[in-house]
Amino acid sequence: MIRHIVMWKLDDSYTAEEKKKFIEKFSSRLLALNGKIEQLKSISVHENAAQAPSANYDMLLDTSFNSIEDLKSYAVHPEHVEVVEWSKPYKKERSCVDYEY
Repeated sequence: MIRHIVMWKLDDSYTAEEKKKFIEKFSSRLLALNGKIEQLKSISVHENAAQAPSANYDMLLDTSFNSIEDLKSYAVHPEHVEVVEWSKPYKKERSCVDYEY
């Protein structure tokens, strides 16, 4: 199994309210991939706690796949690519880790 975890820091030019709305919409769009992409075995999205340091990343995606090949298929799947492209203007930084378990 492969775990694919991605964290994003949102662009500082957006207000707290704009960031909140984006996180809600982005989370919804990511979670909607469940059932549309066969290789995706699990998915969850989390927002940084309000009381956490502001230097933290704003949100996290946690997904799992049966193999690295399945992860690669997910990465280029049109449904996933559409969500990625839609979200790009809001994101300032991205960090990712993929590991076997």
